[in-house]
Amino acid sequence: MNMSQPIQATANVARACEVIRDGIRKGTYPGGAWIREMAIAELAQVSRTSVRQALNVLALEGFVELHPNRGAMVIDWSDDNLLEVFDVRVMLESYACELAAQRATAEDIEQLAREADRFSALVEKAGAEAGTRGGDRQRHLIAQSNNDLHQKILSACRNQRLASLLVAVVQVPMVHQTFARYDRDDLRRSAAQHQDLVQAIRRRDSEWARAAMQSHILAGKQVIFAGKAPTPVAAQAGSSMTPTASQAESRKAGKTRTSR
Repeated sequence: MNMSQPIQATANVARACEVIRDGIRKGTYPGGAWIREMAIAELAQVSRTSVRQALNVLALEGFVELHPNRGAMVIDWSDDNLLEVFDVRVMLESYACELAAQRATAEDIEQLAREADRFSALVEKAGAEAGTRGGDRQRHLIAQSNNDLHQKILSACRNQRLASLLVAVVQVPMVHQTFARYDRDDLRRSAAQHQDLVQAIRRRDSEWARAAMQSHILAGKQVIFAGKAPTPVAAQAGSSMTPTASQAESRKAGKTRTSR
């Protein structure tokens, strides 16, 4: 048996996955569209078997639904579904940030700081180029930098199972979160929150890191779904399980007074 065959098969599946993900991100395959195996096989230069295996992976990640004898359809995410995803993100990603504050290496922290600074610079440049073609490109770069920062935090948490769980939860809303609904103040607030995340991790303050990530995700959720009332379940999850950074500080202060 040629030992290189399983490795090549895995690489082919990964290539097919990326081709399909990229098409979904760019809108080539919108919600409700059917994925054609032959077309993907030609684009990715892989076999249809590799494409079918890739579709199984993407179904687990939440990108497509598999229909027996019909194929795979891109999931058309409703606002209610995305609101639920954001509530799950608040819980899981804030825990990942807490772990990152405990486990990140000095190199991890420097990479996070550079990415946060890059995001801030892109935000300021986008403000200067607002309404131009260059401004549209800046928005794309801002979204990319945001995704990179969140991925770096997941990597720094050193918990592969948690990172795997978050693949579907983070990637799906990130596809929709293009920052098109963010005005300049929203973008600047997001940039400041990124700096807070880095500082909390740098100072090894896991409670601050958790609260900072919770506030960051909830702020983004409010911008994206402004004027749309969440479902009762989402509202309960947001109010009972996700304290803001200021609430976390108040609790910490209360504990200090009690100890005295």
